[in-house]
Amino acid sequence: MSDAVYPPDTPAYRAAGAAQAEAADPAVSAWVAANAGSGKTKVLIDRVARLLLGGAPPDSILCITYTRAAANEMVDRLFARLGDWSVMDEAGLREKLAQLEGRTASDYSGDQLRRARALFAKALETPGGLRIETIHAFCARILRRFPLEAGVSPGFAEIEETEEAALRKRALDHAVLTADPADRDLVALEAGGLGADAPLMALVRAGDRVTDFLTRQGGDAEAVTARVRAAVGAPDRSSTSILEDAMGEELPRNLLREAADALAVAGGKSEVAAADALVATLAAETPQARFDAYRPLWRTAAGTLRKSNPYNKKTGEAAPFLVDAFQIKEGEGTEIARMLAVERALVAARCAERTLALLRLGRVAVGRFAALKTQRAALDFDDLIARVRALLTEAEMADWVRFKLDGGLTHLLLDEAQDTSPSQWEIVDALTEEFFAGDGVERSQDPRTLFVVGDEKQSIYAFQGADPDGFLRGRQAFVLKPGETRTPDMAMSFRSTADVLGFVDEVFVTDAFDGHPFAMNPPPEADAMRHDARRAGQRGRVELWPVQPKVDLADADPWDAPVDSLAASSPKAALARTLAEGVRAMIDRGEAVWTEGVGGAWSRRPTTPGDVMILVRGRTGGLFDAIIDALKRVGLPVAGADRLILADHIGVQDCLNLMRFALLPTDDLTLAEILRGPFCDLVDDDIHLFP
Repeated sequence: MSDAVYPPDTPAYRAAGAAQAEAADPAVSAWVAANAGSGKTKVLIDRVARLLLGGAPPDSILCITYTRAAANEMVDRLFARLGDWSVMDEAGLREKLAQLEGRTASDYSGDQLRRARALFAKALETPGGLRIETIHAFCARILRRFPLEAGVSPGFAEIEETEEAALRKRALDHAVLTADPADRDLVALEAGGLGADAPLMALVRAGDRVTDFLTRQGGDAEAVTARVRAAVGAPDRSSTSILEDAMGEELPRNLLREAADALAVAGGKSEVAAADALVATLAAETPQARFDAYRPLWRTAAGTLRKSNPYNKKTGEAAPFLVDAFQIKEGEGTEIARMLAVERALVAARCAERTLALLRLGRVAVGRFAALKTQRAALDFDDLIARVRALLTEAEMADWVRFKLDGGLTHLLLDEAQDTSPSQWEIVDALTEEFFAGDGVERSQDPRTLFVVGDEKQSIYAFQGADPDGFLRGRQAFVLKPGETRTPDMAMSFRSTADVLGFVDEVFVTDAFDGHPFAMNPPPEADAMRHDARRAGQRGRVELWPVQPKVDLADADPWDAPVDSLAASSPKAALARTLAEGVRAMIDRGEAVWTEGVGGAWSRRPTTPGDVMILVRGRTGGLFDAIIDALKRVGLPVAGADRLILADHIGVQDCLNLMRFALLPTDDLTLAEILRGPFCDLVDDDIHLFP
């Protein structure tokens, strides 16, 4: 569609290249806060390659990332580079090495070229392979090396998320079924209609912190109660007692009768309503009923504090005691002040009671979950992190363990650091404190380095404890460490266009958030955020689509539609159809996209389905499947689900049905499913199946 164009050689581009080279320098520790598309993974691979070229043993380099996919990608890219070197001609290899290390091609001797070619085989022959792994895989390896010191079974198993979720559910069921009914009801109330499972699941996920809290109280129920009440500011009384006293002997009944009479005489609409509320309060039989009837005098139906007094100016002048007792505007009346104090005490007391009930149930659930894992000699991901953190920072053998690890670790590289939780930072700090303290420097002739790279804007694992604010704090602490450290500024994006990057910059302007969006106390350099686009002159586009409104219409879906299918009129289904039709129209119009060719040349060509990526917040909830279905309906090829539960996939279920029928041929329902399925394809009941 167009002639090839080359991005210009601008000062920003040269600065970006210099920043990447500085970050990849294996002789100096570096902390890189880089934006998406700025070459973070490339720099990390460059740094590992340069370490290997410099003679660092493969097993002295540890690269930690957050996901298995990221670890696999880095391994693949590194081996691809080393493999290319092993078969590259001499001139090409000289050029590649010179470009990597910022030297000239003539600087490399024959021996250096032979060593570069041998790196591929050397990496393959390293016991255990190159140490590029997730934080959880690293922790598992440490625990298997020091099981006794960590207090774990030497043959422990790592359980995946699905098995972990099943064990958590069993632990929750046990806790709920064995709980005091009153505690169960209180926990369900705290969940806001979601039942007891929601808060209990959150508590079980924080099991170690819950156990530590209870342990610090010495297992004393009274100490736990006092600590919780103090934390929420609750009085040393139950909510029932507070309510009984406030609406019993402390209730000024004579005052309420006089006020009801005065307000009824006034005859105004608001006065009559207040009088009715007072009469209802006096007539109510229980403390809770009296409180509910009394509350409209100072609260609206929505629960907010009334903006006007329950009487007008004339009524207040005729009955001054109303002003003294029920004044809301310009200061509180004595009775209003008393009831607001009662409200605060009730809220705090009920919060404490529900929290204590949650802790009682949670303690059982946490204990049961731990017991189920112990029966299997299993550790989940949280256990791996917690055990290694304790092993390196708290255990009596921590110094010895760190000494043993220190002997084989010279270079630590941490990828996707914005998704690192506080506990994981403690592990990293324990591993690298000797790098900067100097105690272990004499054990290695080469400089010991730490390389951290991440982008706080991309933190997506907050639900697993990731702390983007911790990434900023860590960067500030890193700058203050002794010795030479660097923080290269990799501000250029090689992936996106100026229009898209400009939109991102505007979204992250700190003034709009009254401070940095990821930190309460932002560093000065975070006040301004600007991206440079390598793809200069290539236009981009940002579209903001309106939210699909919910339409309250009679459901037109057929009565026999699958129970788990989205209604055709649902907002999610409508959005999926609009999205699919928009992509179809974009391809049919032949809208142009830029594509990079050989030698960095960019040209435009018509859009194809493979150019489109659709990101969703989650795979559950119906939208994910609706989009795939909508794309297929408009004739667009789609990759389909990138992750699925194997046993739930219809193809696997068909195979399981065939196995069930083979084991039990008298199972007519299973036989019918097989006959109508892909094995027999008798899809029409009247024509095929029944005959």
